[in-house]
Amino acid sequence: MNRLSIYLCNRILPAVIAKACKSTIPRSGDQGAKINCFVTSIHKDGWPYLIVLGLSGSKLECIEWDGSRYQIQRQVPLASFHLADFEITHYYGHSQITYAGVVDFLLGKITVWPYIKVHVVRWLYNIDQYLFNKKKLITKQRMDLLKFLVDRSLDGKTEHEPLDLMTDLHTMKWYLHPQGEQQQQKLEFYLDSLVETGELKRINGKYVVSGQALRTIEEYEEQERKHTENVKMQWRMFWLTLAIVTLTFV
Repeated sequence: MNRLSIYLCNRILPAVIAKACKSTIPRSGDQGAKINCFVTSIHKDGWPYLIVLGLSGSKLECIEWDGSRYQIQRQVPLASFHLADFEITHYYGHSQITYAGVVDFLLGKITVWPYIKVHVVRWLYNIDQYLFNKKKLITKQRMDLLKFLVDRSLDGKTEHEPLDLMTDLHTMKWYLHPQGEQQQQKLEFYLDSLVETGELKRINGKYVVSGQALRTIEEYEEQERKHTENVKMQWRMFWLTLAIVTLTFV
C-alpha cells in the first residue's frame, strides 16, 4: 500500500470504525429501522478473513475467522493490504449497502447515489404496499385451498404452515395489510375444517395432505362435471322447446 492509500485509510477508516455494528444487528421491526452502522471486513481468496475493529497507528486491530466464527484477536500491518481489500457494509435501516473497497466507499459517500437508490426503492415499496393494502384480501374457498395444498405437496412442500401459506397466497405484503390477521385466522379455520373431514392431518402444528384429499377432489370434480352436463342439458331442452313453440306458431 502506497502513501496515498495509507493516507486515505487513516482519513476514512476511523470514522467508519467509530460507527461499527454490535455483534447482533436487528434486521426487522422498529429496531431494524433504526440501525445505522458499519461492518469493515477483509476477505482472502473470496473467504472470510478479518473483521476490522480499530486502527492504531499503522496497525489494524482485527478479529480473525477461525472456520466457524470471528474470534481470534490479531494485529495486522495496514500496509499489507490494498484499498480494494476492504469491504465496508453499511447497515442502513432495513437496507444494506456494500462497498467493494475504500475508494468505492468514498465515491458512494460523495455522490450519495447508493442512498438515493435505497430511498427510491423504499418509496416505491411504500406505494406498492399502500396499493396492496387498499385491496381486499380474499382467502381461497375450501376446495380451492385443498387443490392448492395438493399442488404444493406435489412440488415437494409436504408440510404446510399457515404463515407460509399466507405468504404463498398473498406475498410478504400481507403482514402489513389491515386484514392480514383476520385472513390468517380464516385460513386456519379452513385448515382445521379439512382436518376434521380427513383431507388433512395435523402433525406437530403443521398440516399434511392425506390420501383422502385426492378422493375428495375427484368426487368434487365429478359432481361439478355432472352439474355442468345437467345445466347444458337444461339449456338444450330450453332451446328445443323454444324452437318447437316457434314452429307451432308459424
